Amino acid sequence: MDNIFNAFLRGLIEAATEFLPVSSTGHLFLFSHFFPFQDLGAISESFEDLFDIFIQSGAILSVFYLYYKKLFTHAFESFQYLKGDKSKEQGFLFYRNILVGIFPILVLGFVFKSKLDVIKQSPYLLVILSAAWFIGGLVMIGVEIWRSKRETSETSLTEEKQIGLIDAILIGLFQCCALVPGVSRSAATIITARFLGVSKKDSAEFSFFLALPVLTIAGLYKLYKHRAILNSETVGILLFGSIVSFLVCIVIIRWFIQYLRKRSFFAFGIYRVILGLIVFIYFYKSVS
Repeated sequence: MDNIFNAFLRGLIEAATEFLPVSSTGHLFLFSHFFPFQDLGAISESFEDLFDIFIQSGAILSVFYLYYKKLFTHAFESFQYLKGDKSKEQGFLFYRNILVGIFPILVLGFVFKSKLDVIKQSPYLLVILSAAWFIGGLVMIGVEIWRSKRETSETSLTEEKQIGLIDAILIGLFQCCALVPGVSRSAATIITARFLGVSKKDSAEFSFFLALPVLTIAGLYKLYKHRAILNSETVGILLFGSIVSFLVCIVIIRWFIQYLRKRSFFAFGIYRVILGLIVFIYFYKSVS
């Protein structure tokens, strides 16, 4: 497969899966297993890693593009709150929750980095992915059924639950499960938020906002780590994939929020279970 076309497909996959609770990392691992980049020689592994970061950067930019007004408004409110204007607390709490939510995964990601790299190189990676998809799907289905029953019975509810400090801590802790390939950072945060009683839309959007600093920090680290392979040959493919991811991700996020107005995450749980079974069957047949 031509590398430009490969980059195009990976950009589409990243855009379609980064903010949906299905694991973009798992899908990209799966795709690269069957369709690696060609003719890259000794830099092949580093380029694969760096390319994933570039297409994730496209996804990050799409969130900034769609939510820049909210992000800047809350940033200004936070500044005013810290200067003593207590009426601007909402903006301060917005960023406090994000900071609290990203802290656990940044710490654990740094501490266990070498062990996580071993998992990604494991010959049993497909088994790990299939188990993560399958188990995560079952949990998602269970939580959505439970929330649906609760929301149906709680007819007296007049306002949606706001994410508080304890909620942000718990969501941040469970986000760490996404360090295992296939779990999905979006799924871990969304499932936890839904279990805590947060609305579908707010669960999804809080997951978007948590992604911004996490993916940005990870991206800057890997960009520095693989800086030696940046040249006129590689940069074109990297930027192309990032642009595809950015443009398509805008469409996906808008669709996702509209989808959640009338539907739940149940279908994504079914998709994960089916995908997990398919990948496990493929691995079983390939080694038997």
